[in-house]
Amino acid sequence: MTSRRRIDSAALRASPAFRLIDRRRCIRLTSLVFARVAVGFLDLLLAAALYLLFLRLQSVSPIKHSRWTPHTILATVALTGALVVIRALLDVLSTWLASRQIQGLYNELLLRLIHGYSKMRWERFVERNRSELLSHATHVAREAADFYHRWVELIASTIVVIIMAAALFYQSPIAASALCASVILFYILHRSAISARLQRAAFLREQSMRDLQKDIADVLSAGREIRAYRNHAFFFRRISQHSGRLSECNLRIVILPQIVRILADQGVTLLFLCIVAAVELKHGDTRQLLSLLVFYFALSRRLLPLISQIFFILGQMEGSYENVLTVDSELQDCLRNEIPVSLPHLPSGDFALELRLVTYSFDPNAPILQHVSLHLRVGQTMVLRGVSGSGKTSLLNIIAGVSQPTSGTVYVDRARIAYVPQEILLLDDTIRNNLLFGLPAKSDAEIRKALTAARLEDFVALQPLGLETEVGDNGILFSGGERQRLGVARAILRGADLLLLDEATSALDEENERQLLENVRVSGVATILVTHRLHKLPIAQREFLLQGGRLIEHHPTRSVGNDNGVVELEEDFESKLGCDHDAQYLSSSAALGEIIRTGCTPS
Repeated sequence: MTSRRRIDSAALRASPAFRLIDRRRCIRLTSLVFARVAVGFLDLLLAAALYLLFLRLQSVSPIKHSRWTPHTILATVALTGALVVIRALLDVLSTWLASRQIQGLYNELLLRLIHGYSKMRWERFVERNRSELLSHATHVAREAADFYHRWVELIASTIVVIIMAAALFYQSPIAASALCASVILFYILHRSAISARLQRAAFLREQSMRDLQKDIADVLSAGREIRAYRNHAFFFRRISQHSGRLSECNLRIVILPQIVRILADQGVTLLFLCIVAAVELKHGDTRQLLSLLVFYFALSRRLLPLISQIFFILGQMEGSYENVLTVDSELQDCLRNEIPVSLPHLPSGDFALELRLVTYSFDPNAPILQHVSLHLRVGQTMVLRGVSGSGKTSLLNIIAGVSQPTSGTVYVDRARIAYVPQEILLLDDTIRNNLLFGLPAKSDAEIRKALTAARLEDFVALQPLGLETEVGDNGILFSGGERQRLGVARAILRGADLLLLDEATSALDEENERQLLENVRVSGVATILVTHRLHKLPIAQREFLLQGGRLIEHHPTRSVGNDNGVVELEEDFESKLGCDHDAQYLSSSAALGEIIRTGCTPS
């Protein structure tokens, strides 16, 4: 029963390692094992050829002859030299193939992680720490790929040791028995004194690495606040604490396998002396003894380091296997939280967007959006207002396909949407590449047209390098308004039919904002602008308030002529919300029409 449990435990530990590689990759890794075994087999043949050469030099005939046995010294030298060349070439080729395969596996794991993160549900993605995800895709994936390299070397080395031990047993059963006893002794020592400590150190190292990366990312991203509050010491203490813990774990991971290697090296030296003593006791012919010592020396030159290497690799694999588990866990999490595939729903007629009874929530008991319906025509501009946390950004995320509604249907061509979020992400690259943002090359005329619409053409023209000007890390060399207009120009360049602006003009003055929106409207693009700003003059054909998870529309033309403009319009709109409105009516298109026609909800 106990042995069966051990077998099941080993199978469970191995399953994540096999889940990460497909059948083709497994076949390639297996072929690498055979290639490395072939190198070890050539070492055995080389030892036999040297044994034969020394017999020829002493004019002693080998005990057993075969057809391939050379009969002259020159023929034996030629055979030995050929084996040396073939062995060297095969060693170089197998090493190159192994490195290439492991690098390819690392690239595959990295791309699978990035693809999984990009397809992860937004609600789950925002819960994750960005520096931790970066570590998984780079450092952890690299270590996980190295686990398979060590696996190849471990299996190959073990097979070669078995083959050479068999050859040694054929020549001297006493020496082979001593070898087996030494290997068993070292294995027991490794499992009892080294393995558990390595596993614990590897686990703590990954945890400390994540904490350290989070701290460093916080310091680099919050540099302005840290300088303003002058609390460098607090963050430095945190970094120092996690860095010290990481150093201790790395020290254990490095030292423990080295201890095993040192013990193995000295042990195999004693073992070689035992082999010499056994040969001396068994063979009385000194000429045969010299040849046998050459054979054992050539064999042990490869065999003894292999034994040491096996235990060293075992120590390394204990640490790298934690990375395999991490990558496997991340990929499983990506699969569990993958965005469901849904068929596209295109709007009808001349509509750019249709929302039909869209509901969205993190918690079923506290919906963010409730049965929201909306029809937006091509070329229309819509302003969306609401208090912080009312769900404005969530609504834009649903329209853009970033998030998925809990219920309801979104009719929109997502291939023709451009989205400018609150925080504009700029690449540490040129203005041109930030505008393209993955698009195929565009002509300078197309780029200038987008810059003109975003009212950024004069700023770019003043730059010494024009479109080739570097923007710095996330646009740090640009002001807030310039970064926002660059984001808007990027969206316009994509030739979208629907433009989503989430507080994307907050850093602009009202005149620049009005002219930018007018440029967009003239181009025939439907626009949804989320803003908290109260404008003196209407800037859109339609205005909505998002309150209690529901959209409430107000027509500015009902109050045109008031000297106070939109400020009073907003007050009038808010006073309407104080009426005894039925929530169900507010969520339906019919009720909205009734409000617009009569100014209040029907009884």
